[in-house]
Amino acid sequence: MGAQVSIGDFSVMTSLSRKALRHYHDIGILEPAHIDSHTGYRYYDNSQVDHAHIIRRFRSLGMSIPDIKALLSTDDAAARTEIITTHLEQMEAQLQQTRDAVGALRELLAPVPTAASVEMRHEPALAVWSISATIDIAEIDSWFGAALATLRDAVTTTSGADSAIVPGGFYDRELFLESRGSATLFVPAPQSAPAPGGVRAEVLPAADYAVLTHSGDHQGIDRSYAAVGKYANEHLISHQGPIREHYLGSTPAEPTAFTATEICWPIFRTTPPPD
Repeated sequence: MGAQVSIGDFSVMTSLSRKALRHYHDIGILEPAHIDSHTGYRYYDNSQVDHAHIIRRFRSLGMSIPDIKALLSTDDAAARTEIITTHLEQMEAQLQQTRDAVGALRELLAPVPTAASVEMRHEPALAVWSISATIDIAEIDSWFGAALATLRDAVTTTSGADSAIVPGGFYDRELFLESRGSATLFVPAPQSAPAPGGVRAEVLPAADYAVLTHSGDHQGIDRSYAAVGKYANEHLISHQGPIREHYLGSTPAEPTAFTATEICWPIFRTTPPPD
């Protein structure tokens, strides 16, 4: 044990405020060495300075109180390393999220790009295997991954290979308007094969679309949606049907790593579609 010092001196020595020291005392991660029974003054031991510095440093790095408690309560070097490594991984993920957010904010400083690359396309009727659900918008990523895995397994079991699969999706406008609506994921149906359990066989009707290809992952896809929607409303007759997407460039090893997404905005065509 070292010399005992007042809470004021300990605050200066550790750069922890009186309020912070009282809080850490209350939650049990930095208790005073002695509390005067008459005055209630808190006194700390000099040997607690390093302990206090650890708490302050990790709190400044965003580590949670439970993790700090776990870190300080164990003498197991491996356990401490695991706690610190996990926190570093969380910080790296948060840093990437911040970088993505900065990139998105920079994009907002520029106007919505002109949609010169929009093409008119007539999609013929198509036999597909599909999975549909009514979902909340917050569930779309997890639902998409599970549905895609089911469809790929179905195709692989039937045809023995899924390298040529180009998945597509339909998204009801209620999903955008009310944050809850119908979503459908589909793949072209293998020829002369019945749909397995949990998968529906159907024929998509022929339809006309304004199509814009969004390159890369879905970062910034809202801007591409704005561009094709603006074009469809300014130059064409927008249809209120569901939005269709096609997912390009994935591989069996990375089935959700798409290189591009075709956004298909439904339209009314005033001239006959091409043969």
